[in-house]
Amino acid sequence: MYKLSDIIGHQEMIRTLKHAVQRDRVAHAYLFMGPPRIGKGTVAERFAGSLLCDEPRDGDACGLCRSCRQQSGGNHPDLHRLRPSGASIKIEQIRELQRQVQFKPYQSRRQVILMEMVEAMTTEAANCFLKTLEEPVGETVFLLLTHQPQALLPTILSRCQQLALRPLSQREVAEGLLKLCHLDPQQADKLAALTGGSLGLAVRLADGSESWDVRNRVLEMVQRFPEMQKAQALSMAEELSSDRAAALEGLGLMLLWFRDLLVYHYTSDPGLLINRDVLDKLGRQSACYAPAGLVAILEDIKQAKDHIEGNANTRLALEVLMLKIHSYGGSYNVR
Repeated sequence: MYKLSDIIGHQEMIRTLKHAVQRDRVAHAYLFMGPPRIGKGTVAERFAGSLLCDEPRDGDACGLCRSCRQQSGGNHPDLHRLRPSGASIKIEQIRELQRQVQFKPYQSRRQVILMEMVEAMTTEAANCFLKTLEEPVGETVFLLLTHQPQALLPTILSRCQQLALRPLSQREVAEGLLKLCHLDPQQADKLAALTGGSLGLAVRLADGSESWDVRNRVLEMVQRFPEMQKAQALSMAEELSSDRAAALEGLGLMLLWFRDLLVYHYTSDPGLLINRDVLDKLGRQSACYAPAGLVAILEDIKQAKDHIEGNANTRLALEVLMLKIHSYGGSYNVR
């Protein structure tokens, strides 16, 4: 069983969580915040392990007791999960959760409710859940995961201990790849530079998953930006919108690309770039945009990403974005 102590990065947060268990000062609700694939689920899962462990050691799960073995096997009776049903978390799900927390823990000292994508709660569900947070029952601990805390009710935020996960350093991602994927140091450094501090994405790339396909598609797409026409911009949006998760991943990769263009424009230093494995393409395209245009494009990509994560229409958000990028031009329309 993996424990809090095994997590790469986020060490200040890990110490906070272990101290809470060690000193028996566990809050009734924790909100884990951060961008996708930053490690929210991993930290929450392992914190749940320490909360349910029969004999925690230094605030961490022992990894040996019955509870640890059950959680490792995915069948602990006091660990309950709540995920969106379709596009949202509905009031019926929250009412079922309220019914669950009325019961005493079946086996452990407390029961743990792990709630994913809590920003997807409907207004009715959020107001219903607020009542549960305002009047906690027994030894129940809520672990909430979100990458959009601004979408939650302020009253829910105020009743949770908020823990913000930030991107790992390139060194930490490389160390994670060495440990988890057994890559050679040079390959680990190369992949770590491409992931913007996300070890989860780095592991997917190392496994040869579809993430490479998404990156290749994005790299091909950005090469066409400087000369694209409006019809081509809309076609690109349609192409990328077919898979919402891939679209979000693609927008993250675009952010890294245009960030590199801006950095290269001012420094011409390959050592500061993320996409340094395609330096020749970056060099050619850096002359196509003025700094003001690059800054505007970065803001537009962030805005489109936020809209899609907030369940806006993926294709519409991407069409608006592509037309904006087109408006900043390229080699024939430098601003």
